[in-house]
Amino acid sequence: MTLRTASGSWGFVRAVPPPQADASHAVVLETYLRALLAEDCVTAQALGTDTFTVGNGELCEAVEVSAFEPIGEPAGLRAGEVTYSTVLTTSGSDDGSIPPGRLTWFYSLAERDGEWRLVGGGSGP
Repeated sequence: MTLRTASGSWGFVRAVPPPQADASHAVVLETYLRALLAEDCVTAQALGTDTFTVGNGELCEAVEVSAFEPIGEPAGLRAGEVTYSTVLTTSGSDDGSIPPGRLTWFYSLAERDGEWRLVGGGSGP
């Protein structure tokens, strides 16, 4: 979100505060999803690694998401890695690869340097 500051200049204001450095994988994913809904791609993208890109799970700036269902327990859990699924409501993608409406989306997170980060995702685990 861009706002005019008191000095009259334009600056970016995060709509969603980032999680604490020691946040759990569930908190990191929940924060990403809230940032996605708020179209706060600065926060959303800061929660991913360089492998978390459009085409590998990242949806911010590629698909408008209007709702998500609360995440439950992880679908997979290995040492330092976890996978969740959630149901998103989207407007669909311009290229048609993501249909409009409700769809199940998977997110993989991994522990990197003591912090949980998104590493990939998509319509299948």
